[in-house]
Amino acid sequence: MDRRIRRTRDLLHRALIELMLERGYARITVQDIIDRADVGRSTFYAHFRDKDDLLVVSSTEYLRTAVAHAVPATGPPLAPAHTMLHLAADHPELYRALLGPRSPAVLIRATQQMVAETLSAHLTHHLDLPDDEFADTVAFLSWGLLGLIESVTDPAHPTPPDSAYRRLLSLAGPGLS
Repeated sequence: MDRRIRRTRDLLHRALIELMLERGYARITVQDIIDRADVGRSTFYAHFRDKDDLLVVSSTEYLRTAVAHAVPATGPPLAPAHTMLHLAADHPELYRALLGPRSPAVLIRATQQMVAETLSAHLTHHLDLPDDEFADTVAFLSWGLLGLIESVTDPAHPTPPDSAYRRLLSLAGPGLS
C-alpha cells in the first residue's frame, strides 16, 4: 500500500478511536472523524463507505498486523486469540468502548467481524473443513472470544489474559484437533 494511503488511513483510524474513547461510537459522525484527522470528505469516501466500514477495515488491518508479528503461520490454531486477549488487557478502555454495555449492536457486530476475519486468516492453514463448517467454526470461536475479551476488560474483576486463553483452549481446543 502506498505510503500516503497508509498515512491517511492511519489518521482516520486514530481519529475514530480517539473520538470513541471521548464520546462513544454512536455520537460520532463522519464529519467529526474528518475534522479530527484533518482530511477532506472526498478523501474519506475514497477509502471507506461510512464510519462502520472505517472501524471494521482499519481495526482488522491493525489486528492482522499485530497477530502476524506475534504469531507464526504455523503457530497453534488459537494463537491469534492469545494475542487478541493481551491487546485487550493492554487497552481495556478501547475494548470496553467496543464491547461494553452501552455499545450499540452494530459496533459489537463489527468487532465480531474483525475478530472472525483475523481468526479465519490464521485458521485456513490449520483446518481442512468444508466452507460452511469452517465458517460456523470461525463464528463460534469469534463470539466466544468476544466474551473472553469482555471478561479480560471487566473493570471490576478483570480476568488475566493468560487465564482467559487457557479457558479458550480447554473449551475449544479439543474440538479443533
